[in-house]
Amino acid sequence: MQNLEKPFLLDTTLREGLQTPGVYFTLEERITIIRELDKSGIDLVEIGSPYTGEGERKIVEELSRLETKTVKVAHCRALESDVDTVPDGVEWVALYLSPADRHLEAKFEKIVNKKEFVLTQVPKAIRYAKNRGYRVRYTAEDAFRADPVFLKQVVEKAIEAGADSISLPDTSGGSSPTDVRRIYGEISRFLRETGSKSMIEAHFHNDMGMALVNTLEAWMNGAKILHGTVNSLGERAGIPDILVLATWMKVRFGYEYDLANLLRLSEYVSKISGMEIPSNNPVSGRNVFTHTAGTHQKAAFKDPLTYQAFDASIVGRESGFALGPMVGSEGVKAALKKKGVKTEDLDEKTFEEIRDRIKAAYLLHGRGASALENIIIAEALNKTGLVEITLPESLSAQILVDVESMGDKDFEDFCRELLSRDRSVTEIIEIWGSSFDYIVRVDEVSSLKELDNVVNSFRRAKGVLRTETLITGKKIK
Repeated sequence: MQNLEKPFLLDTTLREGLQTPGVYFTLEERITIIRELDKSGIDLVEIGSPYTGEGERKIVEELSRLETKTVKVAHCRALESDVDTVPDGVEWVALYLSPADRHLEAKFEKIVNKKEFVLTQVPKAIRYAKNRGYRVRYTAEDAFRADPVFLKQVVEKAIEAGADSISLPDTSGGSSPTDVRRIYGEISRFLRETGSKSMIEAHFHNDMGMALVNTLEAWMNGAKILHGTVNSLGERAGIPDILVLATWMKVRFGYEYDLANLLRLSEYVSKISGMEIPSNNPVSGRNVFTHTAGTHQKAAFKDPLTYQAFDASIVGRESGFALGPMVGSEGVKAALKKKGVKTEDLDEKTFEEIRDRIKAAYLLHGRGASALENIIIAEALNKTGLVEITLPESLSAQILVDVESMGDKDFEDFCRELLSRDRSVTEIIEIWGSSFDYIVRVDEVSSLKELDNVVNSFRRAKGVLRTETLITGKKIK
């Protein structure tokens, strides 16, 4: 990959992130977020939009007083009155005014010559902010849908007025890497040709799933400041995850960030925002370093990087192995080691037995088999005589049953007969509003084998299409 200068990473969780529906951070939470971003090596942080109201202005003012290496940025419209709301402790002011026709028509219907207004107001606001002592970013909102010729004219006016950086955001999230190469390439060439020292910033929304790719493409085509948020928070589909962006820089280019601390921040923000981290989320998702398929487990047991892009320890995590319907013997070994079992004392047949019984349990019970894995392991280990694990005295479950549309009578006849002879089947209830038709209550069977027999009896019943088992636990009284 080409030799690229280390970018500046900007986190906008406290501005863009607050545009996530239902998300709000208290002053204390914002202070924690800023301090953790600072510890993690993030270069800039947008601390809010002070122009939006007195409450927000006071919070931004409080945050501006924090001592950090991270540079603080305030976000405003390209209006002198907005600049007046920015506290002195802020180093950068970001001023936005869209050059895109769609925005101008929707926002400035009373202004006759809208493009002339933009060409006048952008440099006017920039000079005003520069005279106040701030470094200034001009944000050409929705740059990708603006007329390219007019976009360049506005950028030229911004540079002449002293803009220290130009942000070319994909506000609607619909651009492609080809679009990025074209627009960022053109503006980068323009800045070089004019001798400007202004930087370019990259801010991409994820509506079409391209935010991270487009951000990296922008960097490769001249962008120096790359935007992200914790857990991809933001308007609509959000923007790149700052942890993923920093991890990419560390793994592919060796640029240093405290990724383990960023991961902890990700978990903290997930908790306070109420936005759960998806299990398959890059870097921070719980499944990212977990190997499930048997062939994967066999190789990854010797070398995790056979099926990982990077070592989990880089972000303070560990590689792991899941049991489940695709488990292999190596996955079983790993699970036993994690439980403290001395696997070297066991023969290969024990691992294979556990593997095969777990797979069979999923075929019979469906997703509910995950609750039976420990019982299967305990039974197999007890058979070896090397260990003794206490098994539950009994098992209780609910069996969900799906019956073909014309098979209700046959099934109900079977149920009545079963209820009369099997004491463990205590109740069978018809249900609506589900993909299943009946719930079968099974109480206190003495073993997993007995539960298997009950489930098999239902699966063999006339008219039954499928079943799924839910293992039940304690009753809350």
